[in-house]
Parts: sequence; C-alpha cells; structure tokens
Amino acid sequence: MDAANLYRHVQEHYGKIANHTALTNLSDKYQEKVATAFGYTLQDIQSIPGNANLGVSCGNPLATANIRTGETVIDLGCGGGIDVLLSAAKVGPDGKAVGIDMTKDMLDLARRNATKAGVSNASFIEASITSIPLDSSVADCIISNCVINLVPKVDKPIVFKEMFRVLKSGGRLAISDILAKKDLPIEVREDLSLYVGCIAGASQVHDYERFLKDAGFEGKLTMPADCNLQGVAILNTNSDLNLYKELWQAEKNDSEVSSASCCGSHPGQLQGRAKSMFDFNEWAGSFQVYAIKPELGV
Repeated sequence: MDAANLYRHVQEHYGKIANHTALTNLSDKYQEKVATAFGYTLQDIQSIPGNANLGVSCGNPLATANIRTGETVIDLGCGGGIDVLLSAAKVGPDGKAVGIDMTKDMLDLARRNATKAGVSNASFIEASITSIPLDSSVADCIISNCVINLVPKVDKPIVFKEMFRVLKSGGRLAISDILAKKDLPIEVREDLSLYVGCIAGASQVHDYERFLKDAGFEGKLTMPADCNLQGVAILNTNSDLNLYKELWQAEKNDSEVSSASCCGSHPGQLQGRAKSMFDFNEWAGSFQVYAIKPELGV
C-alpha cells in the first residue's frame, strides 16, 4: 500500500480512538495497565485528565528526556496529550510544551485535556511530523511515543532530519518506539490492523542507527545517557508487547473498529487464531532511543 493510504488508515484509526468510538470492548482499566506496564507511574496518570492516557503508549519517553524548568519540549504525535501535559508540569510556567499531531480529533481531545487540567503553557499544532511547522533550533528536547513506527518506510528518514533541524545545538531527543528484532514475516508486514497497531511498520535497530547518523546525530552512548556527551543510545526495555493482544481482541469483537482499522480480508494477513497465538515479543520490542544534537564547534 502506498504512503498516502497508510497515512489515511492511521488517521481514521486514531481519530476513532480519540472519539471513543473505537475499542469499546476493552476493559475499563486497560489504558492504565498499558501506561504503567510501559513506564508511567500511577502518580503520573492521576495528575492528568483520564482520557489524556489512551492506552496507546509503548514506553515513557520522559524517563530519559531529563526535562528541566524553562525548556521548550516538542512531542511528535502527541495523541490525547499525556506527554505534553506531563512535560508542561516539568518545564514550569517559564517553559513550553508543544504537541504536534496530524489527526484533528486527537488535537481537539488534547486541547480539551489541557483546558481541563488548567495548563497554560501547552499548545498544539496540526501537522505531519515529516514537515514540522516550526523554526529551526527552537527545541531543547523532542519526545515521541510509539508514533514513528506509523510513518511509512519511505518517509522515516525525513522525520529524523526534521527532529535534528528543530533541535537546538546540544538539544536532545527521547523516543519510545516499537522496533523489530528481525525481519517481520510478510503476513505481519501486510496486515493493516497490525500496521495501525504499531507492529507491521516497525524498523530494526540498525535502521534507526542509520536514520540518526544520516540526520546528523553521531556516536553511541550507554544508558542512562549523560547529557554532557554527544551521540545516541538505543535500548530494548524488554516490556511485554503481548499486552496489546487485549486491544487486538477488542478489535476482533468490535465490528466498528474492525472496519475502521482494516481488519477485514487482506492478502497475507494473520487471521483469527494465528494472530492470537503470534508471539510479538519474539519479533519486536519496546525501545528507548536517546540522542543529542552535537554542540556547534564540537
């Protein structure tokens, strides 16, 4: 499928999640279970409006972002606003948290959540993360949570170049994303429900290393990363991706979602029992990616 159609399917799927017309068969505690499994604390979740956490995270980028007061933080693919709102609290009234998302319904939800939370230093922009409508060198930190895997393969290098452009000299990048551990089977790569579910479009670690290097990030760090060093670090958190099977089971049981997320017949898709038995931890993992834009003259 071409990139334009992939973007359209992603927008439709996440628009329905934002409007709570998707995943209606999930248990009430599913979103909280996902967030805590992937690194958020109950205190984090309870400090923001409930529907800012939609249960679509694959990590907690704030865990390695080292956000400081007064900074400007940009969240690529902000969804309902969970990481923007948590970042806004960390940067304080003298800082800014900016969320970017291509799905209007998600942005509407994020803005409502910011208003409900009484957050005045957060803003939201409707745009693709392949063309960020901000000046160069404006961000101290860029974060993203389980979004870049949704970008079609042909466009992924552009995202990293945009992040490098928007970061200040010495600025840092903290990403949580799903990466493939090895080549995915064709029946997974061609399953559109697994594409919008963040598995089928996953790159491998060596792909991310190339994207980062080609964009201008260089060298390697060990985790946790020292902000005074230059380079990149990519770490498998070993979180359990099979947790998402509750979501896929809900999609199977919810005819509306099945239509929206392309779970119908498609050549090469995993079907029924095969999908439920597939061990996603064998093929993919939740990774933390940290990088620092080199200082000018260094």
